[in-house]
Amino acid sequence: MICDSYLLDHRALALKSVFTDGFKSKIITTHGIYYSKLSAEDLLNKACICYFSTKKGREQASKLLLNYIQKPPFLISNVNIGAVPTTGSNNFDCVWIFNHRCTVKEVAKGQSIVTFVNGTSITVNVSKHTISSQLHRLHTLISYSQSIHRERELYIEMSDSGRIRKSL
Repeated sequence: MICDSYLLDHRALALKSVFTDGFKSKIITTHGIYYSKLSAEDLLNKACICYFSTKKGREQASKLLLNYIQKPPFLISNVNIGAVPTTGSNNFDCVWIFNHRCTVKEVAKGQSIVTFVNGTSITVNVSKHTISSQLHRLHTLISYSQSIHRERELYIEMSDSGRIRKSL
């Protein structure tokens, strides 16, 4: 059985809460819009579990590694699938933006439109500054993660006996 959380992959653009026709969330992807009976929080947690962690664990890592205390971005997987909240995650207006190229235009005080490269747009109830700041945090986290993985490959290799030894 395919779970709705599988839609939160490299094609996910945004995720938001909705309450319509029994659905609790709207998943916006590069290949369409989907609705789920699971909440945004449940979908995000299930997506993280597919990669052997939890949303809370991944947020905690972001907080500890980069000192992002409020509204931390997090990586769903180590292959650069990440998301960032526009507000506190308990707020109904919270929209989760995933790591895709986009432009942000403020259309009113505290309201912006995020437009992704494929032309898909979503209105969010936060300022352009807030979204830009959150996206910057997400890209910093992704860059940091890539650096850590690169360093592991450069400096640590496994010997034939299975013990770790330092590369020369």
